[in-house]
Amino acid sequence: MTGVGAAVEPAVLQEVNAALQAADVARATTLARAALDAGTVHPVLLNLRAFWFECEGRDTEAFADLQHAQKLAPENVGIRNALGLAHARLGRYRDAVACFDAVIALDPNFGPAYFNKGWVSEALGELLTTRDCHAIAHRLTPGSPDPLAGMAAIAGRLGEWREAREHAERALAIDPTHQIAIVALAAVERVEGAPEKAEARLRSLLTRTDLAAAQRSSAEGLLGDLLDAQGRTGEAFAAYTAGNETLRRSHAVQYERPGGETTPMSLRWLTAEFEKVRPDDWSAATSEPVADAGLPAKHIFMVGFPRSGTTLLEQVLDCHSAVVTSGERETLDAGTREFLGSPSDVRRLAALQGAGLRRHRRTYWQRVQDHGFDVAGRVFIDKQPWHTLKLPLIVKLFPSAKILFCLRDPRDVVLSCFRRRFLMSAPNYEFLTIEGTAQLYDATMRLSELYRAKLPLQLLQLRHEDLVADFDNHVQLMCDFVGIEWEDAMREFAAHAKTRAITTPSSVQVRQGLSREGIGHWRRYREQLAPVLPILQPWVERYGYPPH
Repeated sequence: MTGVGAAVEPAVLQEVNAALQAADVARATTLARAALDAGTVHPVLLNLRAFWFECEGRDTEAFADLQHAQKLAPENVGIRNALGLAHARLGRYRDAVACFDAVIALDPNFGPAYFNKGWVSEALGELLTTRDCHAIAHRLTPGSPDPLAGMAAIAGRLGEWREAREHAERALAIDPTHQIAIVALAAVERVEGAPEKAEARLRSLLTRTDLAAAQRSSAEGLLGDLLDAQGRTGEAFAAYTAGNETLRRSHAVQYERPGGETTPMSLRWLTAEFEKVRPDDWSAATSEPVADAGLPAKHIFMVGFPRSGTTLLEQVLDCHSAVVTSGERETLDAGTREFLGSPSDVRRLAALQGAGLRRHRRTYWQRVQDHGFDVAGRVFIDKQPWHTLKLPLIVKLFPSAKILFCLRDPRDVVLSCFRRRFLMSAPNYEFLTIEGTAQLYDATMRLSELYRAKLPLQLLQLRHEDLVADFDNHVQLMCDFVGIEWEDAMREFAAHAKTRAITTPSSVQVRQGLSREGIGHWRRYREQLAPVLPILQPWVERYGYPPH
């Protein structure tokens, strides 16, 4: 096998470089693959074959080639940047950020690394970091529309509409066809009260054959919102369906692969396992140590199905002087991988004691610290709706923690999950069909009821509609449960939310304050929801919502 540098056949690299200079990437990759097959190894050749693997959808093989190339050329910023992109494609966002940071350390003027770190940070929910990275990328590459379009999209998510328009228009001045900038400008026009202009812009965009799946889905979703606001519910539902189907086709290979375990499959075996569990199996959880200088005074988990009002409640609590909230940062991933992967894992969790418990608690608090949260002596609210599925892990690691369980009319929840755009994950993939959303709601609530029957949970259930109807009394009820005093600042959550980088689809609604606008919204879609209403009816009755 030929090594790096002078040992490589010069003619191979010369041919490859000539093809690249002629913008003939296809020939360059063909030459690189042939050279590697013949035993010639060089980082440039590995990088090109990795690109070919990516185009073929073979991300794992691309990643292996890029790792090899990076070891051979550790200071090559292009290869390390490509490795960061490969990490991101595989969902390893923290590793991707580390790669881009390494590129920036090697070459602080390499604009693509800032841009890539920006959109990966957005996937991690770090919107302010995203904004800063895109701004630096724009300064370093002023002729590129991509950073400007990214800044426009982030400004829209932050409710900064004037800035969103300015950035989108500047991006479009460079490239009038830029997909992200067009969607961002349409979002601005919708907010500014120009729905006809926004609709025309989106419909024109959707005629393009080169539209990326993510941008097609985003445009269809925004079009659905425009149509919904005009009462054109049938057309709106069709737009949501089209956008979701685009994403479903794009992600089916990842989330429907043969032999893979989907979230519904996981919920089925978890439910079967906990149907057999005796409460005594979990009642003797080892107590936690008393809070030390690095730990919070109180520890609360906020759970519930997505779109059940957790973001509103989190922002109310975040106004309190004693409270730190998590903003849906992932904190339990290590414990989930070890203890919630199979029935035998769950049984090991039930038996976990001593050093094992302490190790996983330390891992959790290190994860919290890595996210930049200073929780020492504070009240820490770990808000993540999908932690509903992880209540056995929570109760085992943190038996003194309290649980805030958020509810909302199941029909509004299911419709909202289907309509909104989420960062793709195994459970969120189910939201791409209305049937999958309803079935996931049903399975999640069945499991949560089992958990509540079998686990020693300190739990308060709060309905979104009750909070909207009687804010002060229900916030006081929550404060009493958490163990904090009422503060008038909590009434000012809408103004406070405008200063926060809220990453969930609820960000715009929360910044507008209390509203009954979304309550009962499902009735407008009664016809479209008809196939799934029987699935949801038991939960409508169970949680005391009106039948019609």
